[in-house]
Amino acid sequence: PLAGFGPLDMTVCILGNPTALLPVLLEGGTRCPGAMVLCLSPTWATRVPSETSPGAWSLLLSRGVSFEAGGRSALDTFSPPRRANYVTGTFATGGPEGGWVGELARDLDCPTGGSVPLAHRLEDPLVARWVLSARANLPVPPTLAFVLASRGDLPAELVAPGVRLVRLEDPQGQQSLVQEE
Repeated sequence: PLAGFGPLDMTVCILGNPTALLPVLLEGGTRCPGAMVLCLSPTWATRVPSETSPGAWSLLLSRGVSFEAGGRSALDTFSPPRRANYVTGTFATGGPEGGWVGELARDLDCPTGGSVPLAHRLEDPLVARWVLSARANLPVPPTLAFVLASRGDLPAELVAPGVRLVRLEDPQGQQSLVQEE
């Protein structure tokens, strides 16, 4: 077991599947050996009430895969548990880890590189095009989108160059509206 990590030591924690973040883990291991820790299981981490931010949580790691220079990695047990100073991971809502990764990263007292709601918004092509077109004034491919009227994550009057939104009250019986659009 690794010991001797103090409160000033840096621990960058990656939660869940490392596939998308493997280059970050490898480069981080080269630049800051031992600071990059991969958490592959919810049983390797514990949320405890934050000592510095009321209402927030600290993430403590009891196990993790740490990365060193040259891509060397090791499965470590931390005694005492190691506090995460930055947390990111696989927040995809459809992924197998989405539930536990999002739960562990919620309301932490350290910076995080995402959240389940943010991943949901970024993975939605319609929302992404609306933000890029209306908010950032960037060109997007011409888009015709049909959504149910009950979808509340979009503004009632979505105005964005290149994006046309048609709200359907009920997908059944509105073929003529779809054909017309």
